[in-house]
Amino acid sequence: MKLYMKQKVFSLRGDFDIYDENQVPVYSVQGKLMSFGRQLRLYDSATGEELAHIKQQVMTLLPKMHVFYQNERIATISKKLTFFKQQYEIDTLGWSVEGDFFAHDYTVFDAQGRTVADINKKYLSWSDSFEVNIVQDEIDPAMVIAIVLAIDCAMDASQNS
Repeated sequence: MKLYMKQKVFSLRGDFDIYDENQVPVYSVQGKLMSFGRQLRLYDSATGEELAHIKQQVMTLLPKMHVFYQNERIATISKKLTFFKQQYEIDTLGWSVEGDFFAHDYTVFDAQGRTVADINKKYLSWSDSFEVNIVQDEIDPAMVIAIVLAIDCAMDASQNS
């Protein structure tokens, strides 16, 4: 399943939609305007139901994002201290992330080393646009999108600090 994240250039809260291959909105992402640390909420576009939320842990040396899926914390994304390339760790799920984070091209793997999703930044667009190719059909796409959003928030927090 391919989904497309198109972040708005001029949005105070960081609101944007996630589309399917036919440009139909599948998910809506809303940021919180006044908060300590970044907070995002993922909603089903058809029903308006909240599916997941991401909350940045403040007062840490390196960025750390907590991911809640169906009101249960399923993972924490942490930037690892490295000198030559960015690395992120996903605890609890047993997933790992590898790739070129500066170019926003990376792959998420499950605990068995199988590809969960490939994420690629689309260039030559007005705003940040990403293609998320979810390979494993048995995993809820909303959960994968929540993990991808948390990684994106961690990368953004790392670059802005």
